Amino acid sequence: MSQRNPMNERYTSEDRRGTTRKSAASAKPKSKAASSVTVVPGKKVKTKQEIKAEQREEERKRREFNNRYYKPDTLRYKRLRIVWWVLLVLAIGCCALAFVGQDFLPGQVGVAVLVLTYVFLIAAFVIDLWPVRKERNAYQARMREVEAKREKAERAARQAEQAKKSQAAKKKGSGKNQNRHAAQKQGGGSAEGDAAEVDGADGAASDEAPAKPARRGLFGSGFRLSNREKMQAEKKAAKEAKAAEKAEEAE
Repeated sequence: MSQRNPMNERYTSEDRRGTTRKSAASAKPKSKAASSVTVVPGKKVKTKQEIKAEQREEERKRREFNNRYYKPDTLRYKRLRIVWWVLLVLAIGCCALAFVGQDFLPGQVGVAVLVLTYVFLIAAFVIDLWPVRKERNAYQARMREVEAKREKAERAARQAEQAKKSQAAKKKGSGKNQNRHAAQKQGGGSAEGDAAEVDGADGAASDEAPAKPARRGLFGSGFRLSNREKMQAEKKAAKEAKAAEKAEEAE
């Protein structure tokens, strides 16, 4: 491949002549910026006040639910609560005996009673913390499922009722349309009957004998004489008849 001379005038002069040819890439149509990017509408950003309001509402509903289903109706829960009350009463009794019997109880017995107080308190705390809470949580979960099923059934009942109302409205509208169509058909039938009667009357009239044409005038011009001219013609005819009778009698 030949090499261009660097000492050529177009490379050495300050005023360069000619222009470089544009590449083929510049002839391609340019697309707009970010034209291939699809914008997906995101969720509405909630403000802090709205978030706090929702949290407060959820907390209120949770507290109301816990208060409503705080005491399970199971036999195991009732037994646990009886054991808890017995332990609590024993702890209170031992504590009172330890403080009251300091004067007449030996030191070791008082310490043992005080230790029993702590044992009963810890046992009552453990029972209330684990078995009772576990039973209460299971009961609340079961009741939550029951409420969810009840809400679902109520929602289905409302939807069925709405569907029945919509079907009744549709049937009512279709009944009106049917009555309207029946009236239109009846009107069309009566109109066809009337047309048939008219056609029958026309046919009967055509079957009858054709009417006699009206008498034309004396001169056949198509116009009729007036009443005065008729009277004159009748008088003239009467005179001619009398003259003829007289002529016959004379003979």
